[in-house]
Amino acid sequence: MVAVLRRLSVRIDTNSPPLTAPGVISWFGRLIDVTPEQSNLGMREGMELWGTGQGFAPLDIAGVESWLFDAPRGEHLLIAERKISFDVQNTPSREGRNLVIWTLNDIAAFIGHAVIDGRLQILEEETESAEENEPELFSGPGPFTLKPSNDFSILEEKGLDVSLAKPVLIPAKLHKVTGILKGPGEDEISRWVLNIGGLHILQEFELLDRSPMLNHVNLEIDTNPDFSELLSERRSHSDGMGDLLRWWTFDSETATVETYEVLVPAHSGMDATGAEWILDGVSNKLHMNY
Repeated sequence: MVAVLRRLSVRIDTNSPPLTAPGVISWFGRLIDVTPEQSNLGMREGMELWGTGQGFAPLDIAGVESWLFDAPRGEHLLIAERKISFDVQNTPSREGRNLVIWTLNDIAAFIGHAVIDGRLQILEEETESAEENEPELFSGPGPFTLKPSNDFSILEEKGLDVSLAKPVLIPAKLHKVTGILKGPGEDEISRWVLNIGGLHILQEFELLDRSPMLNHVNLEIDTNPDFSELLSERRSHSDGMGDLLRWWTFDSETATVETYEVLVPAHSGMDATGAEWILDGVSNKLHMNY
């Protein structure tokens, strides 16, 4: 739901979540930079955003009362993605807490009106926009040859001589992975991952205009890559008592993966003992006895 709202131009701050007991209702974030149009729909600056998640069990009054006991003072918007077993007019209340509940119909109306009057972009439009930009990098038939960094420092550290090696190309796969990091809050990320002799995150890369005529050397390509461990990360998080490092885990179930066939420039050689090595010129990963 957070990803959907963000694609509908709703800005959500996921820092410093309030302390509440675990239950059906979970914290999504805090609304910021609320537009006049969003304000007309009931959103307020600084409003705490909560959700029930999808499920067969309906949201009942007892569940709301239990959650409301821990909820901090202020404005709260609860998005019910499941059925509600009570009339929202009879929603429990607590002093200092203003609670607004959006039912499935309210959510549908919010998205529907946004699409109809053109104030907000829907997911498909944003996806199409991204796809329109992508061909500027990957246009025409592949495979596409990545530009090497020409960083041979790891060879010097290992006592290997690049001048005695031969340049080669390694067939590989390049994945654009988009999905949700889950920690104290949720955050959508997008990363480029090179799949060749392991999985490697590329912070940046370029393509060569022309691929050199070189022999191909094959390294293992993961046919069913799992990005959860690679893309999980530790981030600084403020809990009101100082900044702490917290784990944010990549949710593989939310992953969207675009894959491109690429060629990776490399150097292949042999050490003093006769063991073969190959240096991936893009991730600068040295593979011994490949």
